[in-house]
Amino acid sequence: MALGTAPVAAQAADVDLTPGPTVYADPNSPTGYTGHFVYYNPNATSVRFVADILLRNWADQTDPTIYQPSQYKPGLMRGGGGYDVQMTDAGNGYWVADVPLAAGVNQYWFYVDNNTSLWVADPANSPIFAPDGLTGTARRAFNKVFVPYDAEKQDFAPLAARQIELPREDSAKGTWSYVEVPGLPLLGGTTPRTIGVYLPPGYDPDRAEPYKTIYMQHGSGQDQSDWMNIGDVPVIMDNLLDDGTTEPAVVITTNTNSLGPVGSQAVLGDAYPNLRNVVMPFVEANYNVSTDPIDRAFAGLSAGAGVTQNLIRDDVDLFGWYGPWSGGASVPVSTPDLAAPYILYGGGRWDFGLPNANTVANLDNAGFVENVVVAGAHDFNTWNQMFAIFARDYVWHPEAFLQDEIDTLKGGVADAGLNKGNTNALTVKLTQALSLVEKGDSEGALEILGGFVDQVASFESDGKISAEDAAALTAIAEKVLFNVGYWQ
Repeated sequence: MALGTAPVAAQAADVDLTPGPTVYADPNSPTGYTGHFVYYNPNATSVRFVADILLRNWADQTDPTIYQPSQYKPGLMRGGGGYDVQMTDAGNGYWVADVPLAAGVNQYWFYVDNNTSLWVADPANSPIFAPDGLTGTARRAFNKVFVPYDAEKQDFAPLAARQIELPREDSAKGTWSYVEVPGLPLLGGTTPRTIGVYLPPGYDPDRAEPYKTIYMQHGSGQDQSDWMNIGDVPVIMDNLLDDGTTEPAVVITTNTNSLGPVGSQAVLGDAYPNLRNVVMPFVEANYNVSTDPIDRAFAGLSAGAGVTQNLIRDDVDLFGWYGPWSGGASVPVSTPDLAAPYILYGGGRWDFGLPNANTVANLDNAGFVENVVVAGAHDFNTWNQMFAIFARDYVWHPEAFLQDEIDTLKGGVADAGLNKGNTNALTVKLTQALSLVEKGDSEGALEILGGFVDQVASFESDGKISAEDAAALTAIAEKVLFNVGYWQ
């Protein structure tokens, strides 16, 4: 699906009717690039080009304007919803549209003969659909086109960051495919069910250290195809590994329809039995991956965020890391052992599924929960960014989740009325503990944190800090102690 760059002269001289998308450098485009889209269908009477490329002002979020692609200026990001235009009939069954595009993955589709119930895939640039996935009007067929970053014309750091979504010619590449999973119920009684499997570059089935796994869940109108295609997981993972900013991991995409029933909140451990009893055992038996929950992550978008949150409330430590994105925040604050896993909520600034910040903050009081808001709506402009952020900055990084509690403890120490020496003694312990967590030395971190709690108790007994301050510091420290000790 990587697209070549057509020469500007060739585009200007005549209309290129090669089916599919072509992205070319264009000095007349406000972004420096134009996308030229050609759809061939001799039976169509009209074709509409639709793409989630309308723009919002990320630099000034008080600006209510929805901007057209032709109005691009630095500070704008995709997140304004669907751009929908009639394509030009170029004759002989060819339909053409041209539009300025900005960096990263841009998603698009077609409506043929004004049938908005059927999201038509681009036959010249089609996603690679799962053989047991959705068809017809049940599927939202997102095609993707890669657009480079023009540093002079686009000139916006958040947009430059979306280059992580673009294939690199010279980087090592992982592989991905759909793999049949015996034991899952057959589709229609005849078709075997599959999962998507990404293997990192140089995957070694005999590597001494098993790989970690990231399970990615789709949204409504999607299946296990979407994270591998428009979600751009293989490209993003390849690039993060090329940058050395994430660990090699096997990524699994699953189909909600094959995971089994949601389960009852009253019965722990019964949500999605086919995930627990079929898919995960299959993955762990057929790939060189860890069976330790702290080496497993599960994230999902929209309806997939609902799956993610059901797993959290049902069996909180089935995975060590969770990412519910664009699906609100519904995990009960009373969930047993909520302080065990690391949870990254998130969504787009203009996303109707954006989790309520106050609800997430309340969950953070009981657990280790972070919240990220990116430029985007309820679309893959949001979700591609969320995956890159999750895989790079949060998953396998407990210190990213513990930082807030450590900072709160340091603030509490600073306000406790201790002299400079005693304040420093406690603050140094907190800094050391977080550093040890980052290095993977849980035992050392627990020892240091235990020393912190003991020293707070000593200061209280000596009358150096109040009982109220001591209790507040101890409660937060014990929450951290529980979390770090849980995974030993």
